[in-house]
Amino acid sequence: MKNIEWGFLIVNYLFLGGLSAGLFFVSALAAFLYKIDEPSPYTRIARLGAFLAPWPVMIGCFLLIFDLGRWYHFYKLFLHLRLVSPMSIGSWLLVLFNLVALVNCYAWLTENQRSALFAKLPGALEFLGKLNYDIDHWRRRIAIVGLPISVGVGIYTGVLLGAVQSRPFWNTNLVAQLFLFSALSTGCAALILGLAGRQQTAQELKLLYGLDICFMVLEFFIVLPYLIHGQLSVQRRRPHLGRRIPAALHFRVRGTNERHAVASLSMHVSNRRGL
Repeated sequence: MKNIEWGFLIVNYLFLGGLSAGLFFVSALAAFLYKIDEPSPYTRIARLGAFLAPWPVMIGCFLLIFDLGRWYHFYKLFLHLRLVSPMSIGSWLLVLFNLVALVNCYAWLTENQRSALFAKLPGALEFLGKLNYDIDHWRRRIAIVGLPISVGVGIYTGVLLGAVQSRPFWNTNLVAQLFLFSALSTGCAALILGLAGRQQTAQELKLLYGLDICFMVLEFFIVLPYLIHGQLSVQRRRPHLGRRIPAALHFRVRGTNERHAVASLSMHVSNRRGL
């Protein structure tokens, strides 16, 4: 049986996907504090978050595709929607999030930036110039649509890990909550770094640092019960794996065969004891 491992590509996707979700979330919050007809101290936060949000998750999606092995079969994930499959739901969430994040990024472009963008299109794509519209009045609507999607992207990888019953330390709903607040905190940290080389106002720093502290406090109150749950889960399952087995039957197994071997040995011991 093939041993499936999540390696370097998946690890990087987990970070990049959470980063984009956090960036969009904080940008959308700042967009609600932004008024088109009035100057707002949070405009730069909303714009910078909108400009940065699409790209990390797009890179992460390419990493996911290449991790499939036969990357050219990735389209099969979208032939069906299985509401009971975290992988299927996550694939569609990523598509929706990428689309919304790109539209949000476009909505924050200035007129000169849009003109420069369409001017760089090759001749075969000149027809896309018809899309050169100012949609800044849609910014709040896009934020409303994108907020739940960004939360879904930030949380679904934790749901996927929490469903792995063979890993007692992961097998809890707390993993999903931890992933979400970690993603939001990472988004705040990225925006703080993005504004580091510019003159920052007190209101910008107050918003970003305040949100980051709130998310880190929430992480702390999740990490503590999470560690307790992990310890209790391991202790609860240890007696089942630590039965006295004849020395001749002690051997090491690896990968997915471990559970089958333990089950076989448990049946053997039960038969010898007359259970």
